[in-house]
Amino acid sequence: MSQQTAAVEFIHRQGLLALLIAPLSALSLHLLRFPFWMLLFAAFIFCWRVQIYRGVWAFPSKLMRFSLVLTALAAVIFSYRQWYSLEPMVFLLMMAFLLKILEVRERRDAIVLIFVAYFVAASAFLFEQGIVITVLGLFVIMLLTACLLTLQASVTAFLSKRTLKQVIVFILQAIPLMLLMFFIFPRIGALWSVPLQSDSALTGVSDSMSPGDFSQLTQSRAVAFRVSFENEQAPAPALRYWRGLALTQFDGRRWQRSSQQRFDARDNNENIYTATDNLLRYEITLEASNKTWLYGIPLANVGATSLSSNTLTRNAYNELVLENPAAQRLRYSVESSLRYDVDESPEILRESLLLPRDFNPATIAQAQQWRQQSTGVTDYINRVLQFYTENFTYTLSPPALGEHTADEFLFTTQSGFCEHFSSSFVILMRAVGIPARVVVGYQGGEWNSNDNYLIVRQQEAHAWAEVWIEQQGWVRIDPTAAVAPNRIERNLNESLSPTDQLLVDNGILPSLVWLNQLSLRWDSLNYDWQRWVLKYDKQQQTDLLEKLLGQVTAVRIAILLMIPAGLFFCIFAFLLLKNAYKKQSKELKLYTFLQKKLKAKGVEPIDGETLSQLCTRAAKVLPKAKATLARIDTAFSQRLYGDIRNKNKPMQIKAIRALVKQL
Repeated sequence: MSQQTAAVEFIHRQGLLALLIAPLSALSLHLLRFPFWMLLFAAFIFCWRVQIYRGVWAFPSKLMRFSLVLTALAAVIFSYRQWYSLEPMVFLLMMAFLLKILEVRERRDAIVLIFVAYFVAASAFLFEQGIVITVLGLFVIMLLTACLLTLQASVTAFLSKRTLKQVIVFILQAIPLMLLMFFIFPRIGALWSVPLQSDSALTGVSDSMSPGDFSQLTQSRAVAFRVSFENEQAPAPALRYWRGLALTQFDGRRWQRSSQQRFDARDNNENIYTATDNLLRYEITLEASNKTWLYGIPLANVGATSLSSNTLTRNAYNELVLENPAAQRLRYSVESSLRYDVDESPEILRESLLLPRDFNPATIAQAQQWRQQSTGVTDYINRVLQFYTENFTYTLSPPALGEHTADEFLFTTQSGFCEHFSSSFVILMRAVGIPARVVVGYQGGEWNSNDNYLIVRQQEAHAWAEVWIEQQGWVRIDPTAAVAPNRIERNLNESLSPTDQLLVDNGILPSLVWLNQLSLRWDSLNYDWQRWVLKYDKQQQTDLLEKLLGQVTAVRIAILLMIPAGLFFCIFAFLLLKNAYKKQSKELKLYTFLQKKLKAKGVEPIDGETLSQLCTRAAKVLPKAKATLARIDTAFSQRLYGDIRNKNKPMQIKAIRALVKQL
């Protein structure tokens, strides 16, 4: 016990506080991301560390350390299904970081632990890079630096004024270098790539659809993506269909993509537009979805666009697909037109006619009857839409459906959400030989006038249908619009009953205009942060350098780097000279003047001599000036060392100078 106590004494009380504050501050950035039981585990580790300092408990033995490591590994395995992904790796790092606290014996070990805490804090930016996490991260960095200074100096109190002043000085000194590296240093991609957890809680449109899926998404106001238009004018609400995936396979209950649909590339250079006067050019900032598909107004064209290490293209189903999942927020430019002409392969058309056997017999029989009564495809489609308009209601909480989903929905329940309408509509089309498919994506968006962009939220997830009509190609038909036109032309709330509105996560924003405006301003601030800070890429850097330099060359970049370096050197030299040169006081100047006056009279100054000694020695050489020298000595003494409670005010500098001149 004596050896342990002696080892612990290397860390003083303030150092122990820093040792506990450092990991707590670093782990706080991950507070909302990892299991709650980890907080209990961290509290247990902190209590153990305090008891070690008090000499009550001993350091963990080898067997205990081995057991704790196995416990940490088991916790990671049981908490995450996929081992090779970002979350479990960071979680394992944090567990090891906590266990390391129990092994700190000397101050040197504690300093190493602080450096690891910097790394743990930085790992939080792998998941989020918003304004809030940036401010919190800066605060944590300052706190860790204060902990490091506390451990370096055993007499420094934790978070004292002196420590905080040093931390602020360090941060201010680092800002110029940070800005220089951010704007000038070559922009490179990540040195490694680690996937996100495949089943992480990232909401969004799925690659399959069954009754009830989209009603779950409507309960989330999370942002799906933001759109900035070239002319800062969004299309009309009824045209804001953000196409994602085309679902062609149906098993009787669930729609999903075909097996050949994943990355079946189309010729991206083909001319798909029949007119160029109606083109929409815009830029989408997509939130991390961990999906391989993107969104755009039909028909969207991107060509072969490179997004860092990812590749974006348009496949044979007119989907915008990525080579790798969108594990992080990304931006891409799109060109769309509402007037286009795309040829379709016979294989895709045949695939768009398939229906499972022995499912929905009543629906198929009714479809065939309507088709016989119709004069053509357009007349049949209008007849079906009229049936929806006259008999159906729009609701987020429809009754459950059994085996024959379309039969029960069309002729029994007759109430549902967008996936019910689109699914049954496509079945009615395929039942009479009209190629059709379900399309999923988003419909709508909220216009933010602060920065002139569109916010599309998860609650605006939507499903509609595409029907192949000869001489027209794929035509978008939304049966939901026939039942609830307010859902398309306005927003989701306009189409819901008061009961259904309670199911939508709107909070109190719609009822308080000023709070909604505040929310839009905050979103605008975050959007600007994403566009100009987080997405400052190589192209933006090149554009900036070209504006500053005209032509980007190695010589001009070197000159550009020398300007802030020279400015920093001048400021540093000025501070050094300012500290070296201290302004003399009036009394010191007057004393120097007295020495020169006496030196002219033959009285040489002696180093280390006081004013009184100088005046006494000068009175012997200059007996006629003895009285004046005595008055000068008294005046100086009163001015420099006099009692402030003395009613007699010290002699003014001018009066003392006049006495010196009398010499």
